Amino acid sequence: MGSIGVQLKKKKDVKNMSPNELVSWFLMASYVYYDLGKRIMSDHVFDYLTNRLKENWDAADHSHKALINKSHLDATTGYDIKYPSIAKYSALEYLRSDK
Repeated sequence: MGSIGVQLKKKKDVKNMSPNELVSWFLMASYVYYDLGKRIMSDHVFDYLTNRLKENWDAADHSHKALINKSHLDATTGYDIKYPSIAKYSALEYLRSDK
């Protein structure tokens, strides 16, 4: 998995995310990892993000929250999600902005 030239999200970044931001970053990080073979955060930070999302699930009202289910959060994976275009675009923009 490549991450050269990309500013990886850190635990402190995730700690400061709102519940809706957690949804967005879960989708973006999963898309980048599973579809592009790259990383925007370490596995450890993704696990932390997933745990924070589980803890704040009820507070999230993100329009794409329904794409994520309990099994995704329990397994800390989003490999089988049909990622929305905006998550893909946002992830690609993040990757481009860090070069």
